[in-house]
Amino acid sequence: MRYFLPISLLALSCSATVNAQQSETRQWFNSIQYTTLENTGYDYDTIDLSSHYYFAPQQNSGVWDDYGYLDTDSNIKLDYSNNDLANSFGVFGEGFYGNWFANLEFSDLSETDDYSVGVGYLFADDLKVSVQMQEFENIDTIYRFTAQYNYQLNDSDYLGLTANTDDELEIWSLSTRYFAHLNADSYLAVDVAYHYNNFNPYITSLANYYFNRHVAVGAGVADSKLLLEAKYFIDSQYYFTANFFDRADGEVYSIKFVAQF
Repeated sequence: MRYFLPISLLALSCSATVNAQQSETRQWFNSIQYTTLENTGYDYDTIDLSSHYYFAPQQNSGVWDDYGYLDTDSNIKLDYSNNDLANSFGVFGEGFYGNWFANLEFSDLSETDDYSVGVGYLFADDLKVSVQMQEFENIDTIYRFTAQYNYQLNDSDYLGLTANTDDELEIWSLSTRYFAHLNADSYLAVDVAYHYNNFNPYITSLANYYFNRHVAVGAGVADSKLLLEAKYFIDSQYYFTANFFDRADGEVYSIKFVAQF
């Protein structure tokens, strides 16, 4: 019996750590990101600002940048982007009424002729289906269909699946996310997606390993090009993310600061 007591205490300690992490909820997510594309002929810089507010507390999955796979609460998001060529201010809103929901998006408020509006239904809090109408100036209306499914493996682990296509099946994508608690404060998140279009179908993948509550590193590919990521969490409210992407037209570097409350 003396061998089982330490093991039981360790398991209890790990469980307490996970529960403590998951008890932290956030509703307002803000970020600022600087991105630069370094090409042999030119440099291209972009600054992005984002503010995303949920009208209900969001429960994290055990790490400070993952709050589940599905959005199931009313929310509104504002985005501002400024680069060497132009700038834009976009807004997205999604509202729930029971299990029904509707959303509206303007990617750039200076171009109000370009917008998308959608409706959908949430089944049992784990299957979200919707249809979206996208309007663009001088382009025919596009209808897009999306299905998202979250399979909860246990209190922290889950497998998420998303399928998205247009009404003519010319542009579609399939993606999945696997999130798992490994031990103590270590977690693993793996994202894989296949994007199809008539010009350049490609696969993206990224695996992030969380060493503890403060440090995570990731690696993957996007269109057969190397993608690297690193995260440093100051605490549950503030963290940094740095990325490197070896694109076909040059090397892309970005750094993002997130503040969530």
